[in-house]
Amino acid sequence: MSKNFKDFGLRPESLRALDEAGYTLPTPIQERALPILLDGRDLIGVAETGTGKTLAFLLPIFQTLEPDRRDPQALVVCPTRELAIQVADEAERFGRHLGVRTVLAYGGTSSGEQKRRLGEGCDLVVGTPGRLLDFLSSAWLTVRRVRFVVLDEADRMLDMGFINDVDAILRKTPMSRQTMLFSATFPDEIRRLVDRYMLHPETVRMHRGTKVTRTVDHAFYPVAARQKQQLLAELLEREQPEKFLVFTATREGTSELALALRRRRWDVISLSSLLSQANRERALTTFRRGECRALVATDVAARGLDITDIDLVVNYDVPMQPEDYVHRIGRTGRAKRLGRAITLVTEDDERRARDIERLLGEPVPRLELEGFTYEPRANPRRRGGRDRRGGGEGGGGRGTGTGRRGGRKRESRAGGSRGRGTRSDPAAPPRRAGGESA
Repeated sequence: MSKNFKDFGLRPESLRALDEAGYTLPTPIQERALPILLDGRDLIGVAETGTGKTLAFLLPIFQTLEPDRRDPQALVVCPTRELAIQVADEAERFGRHLGVRTVLAYGGTSSGEQKRRLGEGCDLVVGTPGRLLDFLSSAWLTVRRVRFVVLDEADRMLDMGFINDVDAILRKTPMSRQTMLFSATFPDEIRRLVDRYMLHPETVRMHRGTKVTRTVDHAFYPVAARQKQQLLAELLEREQPEKFLVFTATREGTSELALALRRRRWDVISLSSLLSQANRERALTTFRRGECRALVATDVAARGLDITDIDLVVNYDVPMQPEDYVHRIGRTGRAKRLGRAITLVTEDDERRARDIERLLGEPVPRLELEGFTYEPRANPRRRGGRDRRGGGEGGGGRGTGTGRRGGRKRESRAGGSRGRGTRSDPAAPPRRAGGESA
């Protein structure tokens, strides 16, 4: 039987804020995590953005927080500025009746205002690893009285190379702290962090299958690596999406692909950690307002990107982890809108494509763009190193093609002139899948 928020014995101020927000029933992760955290135990939450995990850790922190002390009592570490801003906004929204003072600390912008607010005293600090460590090293931030530490999206911090900074931050916090770690995946490096810094943690794991919706039509387009840019341009020309998001594997790839699309007269901006904070915020605002139709981004933007009217997501590079596919396509098909997700699959991406299908529990249609002149895909390279990504028109070797296009039946759909393509398996019915809503 589902619990009501009132059943957890939360403070009246917290219940008032929840009531004002229209929240009565907890999400599954909140229902399972709140009793553990309110009991003071460490927690590992294997859950994604959009499951309600932010409130799952904020409400227990607010339960015993003593406002108006000078030194911070809680520390939340986030991988990106965007996620840190969202967490801080939630803290201010649900902690305002308690008088919780929250300070944001992130890089890429002037530190003067952040230092001033830390000097005035605060209850909760939310920040990114690099800036937090800078403030700790320069004594602008003290964590000697911190009782709660949250590592939000720990796997993303690992991907971005912040794991050593996180380790250094944790070493400075009191051993008596309560530690909460949230992560969509649980690689070995995160497990080692848990073994080192958490005390008999309880694990709450949310099953992914319950988060896959059917508001997104998705398809794989097999293509030679050297033709990726050309195929993407043709697809966009025929699809003519109102607002679309393209994911690449590397920061450098975002700039290169954005430039290539601009040359083809697309109004596009790029988003990656290569940009300053001011330029990142400007890019997001421009895209959110519809002043620009296209955003090319790395996986960092897949989490915490809260835009509801994206009608097409393109995986220019297949994600390394199948879980990231769900994050990416979850940016479209929101707010009861139908969305579309396209993935370009090169000769070296087939294994990862099959992993995605296993995660979704169903095959993804493999389509061909009608009228596009395909070159044969090369045989997959066998090597121990990393796959070469990015592409454009110059990479990839020649080899034996994997598909016979001449005898394929052209797919018939409403609006076929938009280039939906040819299904590799004509007998397979259309499949729909999608990501969570944030």
